[in-house]
Amino acid sequence: MKLLIIIFTFLGWLSLPEGHPDSDQQKNMTDAVNKIRSQGCYCGRKYMAPVDNIVWNETLYKSALNQASEMHQYNFFAHFSRDGQDIGQRLEKVGYNWMVAGENLGEGQRSFEEVLRDWLNSYSHCTMLMHPKVNEMAIAKVDKYWVQHFGKQMPVKK
Repeated sequence: MKLLIIIFTFLGWLSLPEGHPDSDQQKNMTDAVNKIRSQGCYCGRKYMAPVDNIVWNETLYKSALNQASEMHQYNFFAHFSRDGQDIGQRLEKVGYNWMVAGENLGEGQRSFEEVLRDWLNSYSHCTMLMHPKVNEMAIAKVDKYWVQHFGKQMPVKK
């Protein structure tokens, strides 16, 4: 019985359910990305040195969810919204005052583990995961669409 509970607990975070990820799922996704970032990795043939950890950001989640929802609703897959807004414009729309922004997309992967592996096997997605200037992220999934948003906010003026 304990083994089944452990297996279902493990599988639960891998297959991100529809809706807002709970704190355990957020932690598991952030930990997985931070493990890669803290060890460094190869993106294609280019070695990416270890970089600082990132933290989950709810505003980035809202933006990622908006993009995933729109792609699902209108059956398209793109780094631009239907009205042509890029990641920076979409982040501004949800109130994220960004200095650095980035986005990874996935389509059709059944689990977070699978989409993360696909991102690592893609040079551009991998370099975004390893971007040294981002310090926040969030991931949303709607149906078959995965959206990962990265950012670093502008410093607060005093």
